[in-house]
This record gives sequence, C-alpha cells and structure tokens, in this order.
Amino acid sequence: MKSIGVGLLGDFKDTGKNLGKKGTSSDITLYNYKQGEDSVFFIEPTKYPEKIQSLIYTINMMDYPLVFIEEIKGELAETLLLLDMMGIKEGSFVVGEYVDTEQLKVILSNTSMKNFQIREKDYIKLREDMLSLPQEVAGKVNNDFKKVIIDHFFTVRSVGTVILGRVKKGTLRIHDNLKLYPTEKKAMIRSIQINDKNYQEAPTFSRVGLALKGLSSEDIERGMILSDGDLEVSKEITLNMVWNPYSNREIKVGENYQVAIGLQIVSCNVVEKNGDDIKLKLIKPVVYEKGEKAILLDGSAKIRILGISELL
Repeated sequence: MKSIGVGLLGDFKDTGKNLGKKGTSSDITLYNYKQGEDSVFFIEPTKYPEKIQSLIYTINMMDYPLVFIEEIKGELAETLLLLDMMGIKEGSFVVGEYVDTEQLKVILSNTSMKNFQIREKDYIKLREDMLSLPQEVAGKVNNDFKKVIIDHFFTVRSVGTVILGRVKKGTLRIHDNLKLYPTEKKAMIRSIQINDKNYQEAPTFSRVGLALKGLSSEDIERGMILSDGDLEVSKEITLNMVWNPYSNREIKVGENYQVAIGLQIVSCNVVEKNGDDIKLKLIKPVVYEKGEKAILLDGSAKIRILGISELL
C-alpha cells in the first residue's frame, strides 16, 4: 500500500482537478488519485500567495514537489527560495511551451533544485509518473514509535471526533492509545479509514482518517501530533539561523514574529540574540523532534521568509 504526497507549486491554478479527485479543502486543497491499493495525494496551497502559511503547509506535507511554470517571473521567487532553504533536492519542474529551459537551469544552478527533472504539462502522464514514484521519496520507515501529524479535524454525527493526517512513523491499529502533543490529553483510535475504506491498521506514510475516543474537536489544532513516543515540547526554542540572503532586515530583541515548525505556525517574541543565534519565546507550546526545521516569518513584510534553522 503505497502513499505519496505531491506538492503543487508555482502556476498551479486548475492543476489539482486535472490530477485527482477533489477532497478536503481549506487554505490548502487535497486532490486524490488511487490505483488499486496505491495512491497519490496532491496538495495545493490554495490561499497562496496571499497567505504564506498555505505554501509552508504544502511544503511540509509533501514528499515530492511539482513546480508548474508558465513563464519565468518574479512571483516564483519566494517559492523557489523556500524550496532551496529547506534543502529540497528531488522534484520536478513542469514547464509551459514558452519557457526557456536553459535559462531556468542557469537560474537554478546554485540551488538545491539544480537536479530537478524537467517535465511536460501532460496531466495523464504526470499522474501516472507520480504514482510510480518509490515510497522512499517519503523517507525511511521508522517503527521506533507511532506518529501522526494532524492537518484537518472535525466532528461527525454518530461518529464523533475525526482527524485527517499522515502516519509518519510506525503502524497504527484500532484501539491504540496515543497522546495528543503538545498537550497532555490522550485518545484511543476507534476506527481507521484510508481512501474511504475501513482498515484494522495503517502503515507508515499512509494518509488516514481516524475516529477518536477521548477528544473533542475543540481540543485539536492543525499541526498537533498523535504519538506514543517521547517528543519534545517547549514554549522556548533556541535557533542557529541561516538567514534569507535577500533580506537585509536585522532581527532585534523584543520584536515579534512567527515561527513555523511542521504544520504549527505560532507567534513568538525574540528574547535573546547573539550573532546568528536567537532565542524565541512562543505564545503557546510546540511539539517537535530534534533535527526538524523551523522557519522564522514576518507575515506582514514584503520579504516574509527571514531564515531557517534546525531544531536542536
């Protein structure tokens, strides 16, 4: 049972509906395509470029990016910058007939995307090519513990609280008891759905709908994690920043920004700064694992991405 997450970036308008069946839609929209037991879910940053959060959610949910380019223009710069700063090395550009691919290769020659494939805009072939990607593009299977990242949640009459998310580690089973990080609340899995079918268990990387006992939808926020592991939780984080090379803004103690960790985007205040090292106090706790990336944002500025750091 293979499950691949593909991000739709760049000139993505009307792309999703040509690749899959429309599913959950909010500030991101998911489109699903399945063949037998294998499936691809395409993620579209629906509210981007107005809201950079949509772009961040998409990049942090995907395994593989498809960057659609009808023409080389300035509006692509923020997307390409974030992919580069996140170190995304594997993906594809889907180019229109008037795009100068040699010029594109020159632009990308010093970025993490220099080895991206160039593909034609053939939706049928793209869909099949994405389905044929190896599951390894999602990462290595890790069964140390169970971990589900929540991206949507709601209440269903006669069912109760339901979350939609991705199994990032381990195998889920009905009646598993998991903690809702970064809170102390716990929940039991009552039922599991994958691609609208009921299952007794869900393997790593599958996209799931889980009916939960012990939680209400008011307890949940996007980016929270269901897990039986021992994850980091904190309201203060120290970052060693790699700054956006196109921003000349100097970050100062006392200023307020936002920090994105996975699907959590939280307001924060700079409480210490020493060179490239900054300490942030957050308005609420976040959950993370060491080695994950944190993105510092100023959502109201012209240059919204300030820098990126690994969490220690």
